[in-house]
Amino acid sequence: MEVTIHADQGIGLFKPVHGVNNGPVTYGSLVDVTDYYVDMGVPLVRLHDPNWPHPREVDMHIIFPDFDKDPADPASYNFTQTDEYMRTVAATGAKILYRLGESIEHTEKKYFVHPPSDYAKWAQICIGIIRHYNYGWADGFHYGIDYWEIWNEPDYSVRMWSGTHEQYYELYETAAKAIKAFDPKLKVGGPAVAGPAREFVPEFLDYCRRAEAPLDFFSWHTYTADPQVIARHARHVRGLLDQYGYTEAESHFNEWNYFTGDFATIWKKGNERLRKDVFDRQKSEEGASFAAHVLSLLQDLPVDYANYYDAQPTALFCGLFDYYGVPQKSFYAFHAFDKLLRHDARLACTIGEASDGVSCLAGRGGNGDIAVLISHFREEEEEYKLRIAGEGIVPEDRFTVYRIDAERSFEAEESGTVGSGELVLRAPKHSILYVSIEKR
Repeated sequence: MEVTIHADQGIGLFKPVHGVNNGPVTYGSLVDVTDYYVDMGVPLVRLHDPNWPHPREVDMHIIFPDFDKDPADPASYNFTQTDEYMRTVAATGAKILYRLGESIEHTEKKYFVHPPSDYAKWAQICIGIIRHYNYGWADGFHYGIDYWEIWNEPDYSVRMWSGTHEQYYELYETAAKAIKAFDPKLKVGGPAVAGPAREFVPEFLDYCRRAEAPLDFFSWHTYTADPQVIARHARHVRGLLDQYGYTEAESHFNEWNYFTGDFATIWKKGNERLRKDVFDRQKSEEGASFAAHVLSLLQDLPVDYANYYDAQPTALFCGLFDYYGVPQKSFYAFHAFDKLLRHDARLACTIGEASDGVSCLAGRGGNGDIAVLISHFREEEEEYKLRIAGEGIVPEDRFTVYRIDAERSFEAEESGTVGSGELVLRAPKHSILYVSIEKR
């Protein structure tokens, strides 16, 4: 397959869509992967389900444990554990999206995912949290958090919201209006829907339009093994936002991962090996090539921000690290993507022949260096002829090829001079190629 990089055709800037969910510490901060967060240049951390299944921070009931207390009184709040967690997130250099709500509950008895008894009071608690982390209130901080998300997946049965859809719409309206009245510069949004193609979405947008509820960003989730499902959902969400008059609202794709299973099946008794296979594949070269492919596709989809779920070094959905904080194959997909984004200008790429499961991004740095990222999300090996066309490259320029596959984790495999400007590269199944071309 032929891939051509047009070295003299800039097509704008890259979108930093390699955000993640949750911070770099788990197990009481015993495992800390802050250095890896910095390495992959995480641009945005969304806070939802931190330290799940036993969160000690972020959730509303932890910060405000007695709903009968006064939201205007600093003594009503327990910020201590969340303060420490927020410190570790801020230390990565990433911006923060704060989810106002509760973590998911898979237990038969639900404890905290119920509609609050007083929506206006709940909204004032949200403002207390905002004041603490943005304006220094109650011995607080000045983190400058722009994005405040109201709840998570209220369309996902009783695991996240035991009330009706209409009750959530009313809660959203009440909290969103209160937050914008407190500080119009803040960006408020939600509802972090689990099913972006379900009727919940147009119903929510219609309610917001009629109630004149502010919506600075709309957030949605997709777990799939088919990148085209993500593409369809991205266009569908953008179309609905425009249809209902929210043309300026950002689209946040803030939970996604490679998921080859079925949620209704993998948790059943007797399916533990299937379950293990699903989550092992997320961390493998298979999940890595999927992640790189999605990050590439998102460059040209109507998505403003994205957050992989998730990056905290713990079990199950963490696809970037293992229990011990060891980087997995998928981590190196994010590492390679961030290295690419350190090149200022995006260059045009052309992929020949059938391109399903194949994507290419290229960038040029200020010194003329070029980087190319090819994601090969395919079951079979492929040979690529990489052509560097246009002005700016000379035969003496040096190239280095790095691979992520079953045996390599972003390791240099080939190097030499560019020569005629055509390189022949081998891509094993489910692999990523990163080509660095340095000016001489």
